[in-house]
Order: sequence, then C-alpha cells, then structure tokens
Amino acid sequence: MFWADKVAEILKQRNLPLELVDDMKTPSGKIHVGALRGVVVHDLAFKALKDKKINAKYTYIFDDHDPMDDLPTYLPSEFKKYLGLPLFKVPSPVKGYDSYAKYYALDFQKVFNAIGCNPQIIWASALYKSGKLNNEIKQCLDQSDEIRKIYEKTYKKKLAKNWFPFKPYCPSCGKIATTIVNKWDGEKVHFSCGDLDWTSGCGYEGAVSPFSKADYFGGKLPWKVEWAAKWKALGVTVEGAGKDHMSKGGSYDLASEIAKKILHYPVPYPVSYEWFLVGGRKMSTSKGVGASASEMLEILPPELLRFLMVKTKKDQQINFDPQGQTIPKLFDQYQKAAEAFFSKGDSELARIFELSQVGKITKPTMISFLQLAQWIQAPNMEIKLKNAGASMWLPYVKTWIERFAPEQIRFQLAKEIPDKALNLSKNQKEFLSRINFDKNLSAEEFQQQLFEWAKQCNISSKEAFSAIYLSLLGKNYGPKAGWIILENKEFAKKRFQEVIVSG
Repeated sequence: MFWADKVAEILKQRNLPLELVDDMKTPSGKIHVGALRGVVVHDLAFKALKDKKINAKYTYIFDDHDPMDDLPTYLPSEFKKYLGLPLFKVPSPVKGYDSYAKYYALDFQKVFNAIGCNPQIIWASALYKSGKLNNEIKQCLDQSDEIRKIYEKTYKKKLAKNWFPFKPYCPSCGKIATTIVNKWDGEKVHFSCGDLDWTSGCGYEGAVSPFSKADYFGGKLPWKVEWAAKWKALGVTVEGAGKDHMSKGGSYDLASEIAKKILHYPVPYPVSYEWFLVGGRKMSTSKGVGASASEMLEILPPELLRFLMVKTKKDQQINFDPQGQTIPKLFDQYQKAAEAFFSKGDSELARIFELSQVGKITKPTMISFLQLAQWIQAPNMEIKLKNAGASMWLPYVKTWIERFAPEQIRFQLAKEIPDKALNLSKNQKEFLSRINFDKNLSAEEFQQQLFEWAKQCNISSKEAFSAIYLSLLGKNYGPKAGWIILENKEFAKKRFQEVIVSG
C-alpha cells in the first residue's frame, strides 16, 4: 500500500471532525526545488485523506514576517540596508509586487500549483494581524521560564534568566531581528534594539504591546515556539518537515514539548521526509547551489516533476542530476507506471501514477524519450512526431538535448560529405556497399545485420560503424546506426554511394 494511504488509514481511526494538513516556508529568496518535496508530501497525505472520505483541509503558510537575515548572491548590494527587517517590509526586487516576500512566494506558489498542489495560502503577517495568535503569545510570555527550561533541556545550553520568547517590531527603525526583550509586565514587552554581527540596530529602548491587530504588527515568536503556536491557533492535526527538523533533539521535538506542556495542544501527526539533492548536494539557492523550483519546470513537465516526488518513498533521498540519462530514465519510469495504471497491473505503481497526475488522467505516449530525442533531431520526422502523440513532451526533449544530453546522443545529418568520410579505407567502403536497404527488417534486426556485413568485409565492428557515422554525421559516434539509417533511408543510401565513389 502506498505510504500516504497507510497514513490515511491510521488517521481514519481517530475520527476527528477535521484533519488539517499544514506546511510552511519562509520566502527569503528564490525557493529551491527541494522545498517542493514538503509541499507534495503534505499534498499526498491530504489527497489520501480525501480519497478515504475523511473531512480534510490543506493549508500552506508563507512566513513573510521572518527577518531578512542574509543577502542572496543574485541581489544587488543595496538590499543590504534591509537586513533585519521583516520580509513583508522589504521591497520587491521586481516591480509589481507588494513586497520581497510576495515576489518570491508567488513564484514558488505558481510552481506547486502547476504540479497539482493547491493548498489554502496563509500569510504569517496576516495571521498575526488577525489576532489569532494573541492568546498563544500571552501563554508563551507568561510561561517564559518554562519555555527557557525546555530550550535548555533540548539543546543542553543555558539561556539568560531574562530571555523571553518574543521579538518585537521596533517602532523606530522597523527591524525585528535586532530587538531583545528584557521584561514582560503582562501587557507590554520592554526591549532594546541593538547591533548584531550582520546588521545594526538603532539603539531604541521602550515598551510595546506584543499583541498584533489589523493596523499593528507587534512582533513574532521565535519560529520553534511559533510552530507550536500555529498548530493550536489554526487547529493543525497533520504536519511534518525535512529530516533536519525532525531528527531527535531538533526543531520538531522542541515545538512538540511546547505544544504539550505550554499550550496544552496535541502534537500533530508527523509526516517527515528526506532531502531533495541536486548532484548529491543539499540545496541553497541563496548561495547558488541547486535549481530553483521555477527552473525545474523548464526541465520537466509538471506531471513528471510531481512523479519524481511521488515515486520516491518519503524517507528516501531524491538525488536528481539532470545530466546524462537521468531524465530519459524518469520518463521511462513514468510510462511504466502509466502502463500499470491503464492495464490494471502493479497496484502500488498504478497508485503512484494516479497520484502523479495534474488534472485529468490521460495516457502518455509510449514512445521512449530517447526515441523521441532521435526523431526530433532527424529531418522530415514531423509526421512521426505528430502521430506519436508526444507534442507536450517535445519542448522538454529539446531542452534535454541542448543542455543535458551526452555528446553521443546529439547528432545532425551532415548536408555535405564530411571531409573525414573521404579518407575511409577500401574495406570500409566495401562495407558501405554491402548494406542492403531493401531488406524488410526492424531497426534492431537491421542493427544486427550491420555486424554480419562487417564480418563479411573482414573489418571490426568499430571500423564499420565509424564508416557509417563519419559518412552521415561527420563524427565517429552517434545513435544506433540501424535506426539512423532506416529513419533516413533515402538520405543514407545516396550519401553512402557518394562516399563509395569519392577519392
């Protein structure tokens, strides 16, 4: 049984009036493709719940109130002055967006909507200003001593006795990263705005209400405390995170302790998942490592990007490297899953295909990706490509050929006889003359026959195939010779005759 269906079976037993699935992300810059894994994992849990006729809802929080704490490599240096401000107060790097956070969040939302994930979007700044977190903020400030003990027990590190779990919004400079609370009087937090290693405070000292409202943003809880507060304020019942947060002694453990001991709220059912790596490296788009989520849609169609996430067990890493054969193999696996679904074969593979769909379920072309890659490079193949029913995939095939395909896959029939073909040996020319274009053979059978003709001419298969490739392409290698000859039969027949009589 697919993992999400197992989760739904377990959750069905508790018979809650609503299963609220939640996930979140801070839009601190271009959001890398690894963040899509969390969106899809939670979406799969949500869809499995719905398939079991369980009342469920899926929300996604953009933490646009977090401070800007780093300058991504792709931003101009003038953005450095915004370090320490909440992201919803930082201007967008592109005109037409309300804020920095909105620009990057909406770019990411566009991608996960494209791959069939449509959670209800919640902006953290709006959640605070709605007042829905005010009760939790008061509970946490009132029990600061207990939260401090939880931190110290979890991380084996002492905190200052006047440490408080809150960061107020400085009314003087507008920053939130630089403020430090030193007192809570039950109504206001008393704080100072000081310098950090990476940004400067304004030196303001004063007291403000921590309780936000429609026209006022008081500040925020530290995110590990805030995580638990959101669970209670929203009624979250299902939420997990990547393994870095879910490991023993990590963020999830601390949030869980606060939920149970401070807020008296049951910890949501966890759906943890492994990392998404690109070429073996954990991604950080702010440091130029890995692909952004939006860039992935230039490489893979939406259903294949979703399939990549769905087919891999959530507790296994995805190590995606677009170079070489990775993408062709992914398309082959998708076609195999489609075959299982439409022929009612392997039930788990069929379920993976079903859950990978974006919109209406349709059967994809069964022509292999590599076959399409060969056809798209050959002349006069428009009719075959059209009949293959693969028009939606062709742009991605072209992208793969241009950016990621091994050199031996790329080819273009030479318009004139290549210079290197003029120097073929007598035996190589004899081999070309033996090729019988009238035999009614498949590409595979024709490929085998080429080996036989080479033996008859007393030359090695390497010399024989080199003669073919040099004559047709002007290089020593290429796609399967039998295929390229049969798909371009008249061209090959004419070219071989020209080479035979040359010199």
